[in-house]
Amino acid sequence: MTMDNDKKEPSTYTGTIKVNIRGKDYYVHSSAPLPMMNLADLEEGLQRNRLIIQSAQERIRQAFIQEAIEFAAPWQINYDSPIQDAIQAHLNINMLIPLINLKGGQAVFEKLETFPVQQRVELMRNLAERSVFMQELVPYNTINRSLIITLVLMLVLALVLV
Repeated sequence: MTMDNDKKEPSTYTGTIKVNIRGKDYYVHSSAPLPMMNLADLEEGLQRNRLIIQSAQERIRQAFIQEAIEFAAPWQINYDSPIQDAIQAHLNINMLIPLINLKGGQAVFEKLETFPVQQRVELMRNLAERSVFMQELVPYNTINRSLIITLVLMLVLALVLV
């Protein structure tokens, strides 16, 4: 394994998982739930962690709005907290689903929960950025714009050729 691969793959150090997202290392402590936890608590934990993922997605989006649209100062932009939360929640979900099924419950992985943690969080960043671009930077109807540009070009060409 080369040094370059070490930066891209999560590594584990005594219960702590290191995940590199866009060149920055995030360290998350991972431990399994207590074996005496009942099924209802495990299912509640699964739902709570899925809500944390959703919240982290929105917070990453807001951070990108601050960075790309509002031009906030770098120390005001907080990607670290939502990314750390997303990593932790993703790892928790990957532990909870098998435990729920083991205890007789019925939990299934959603599509993004099947991805490796690094890939999932990078997809979250990419999705947040794309949604901001689509909502904030492309607010105009592109068909109307292209028709107006075409008419202006036709007018300019008509004036030049006459």
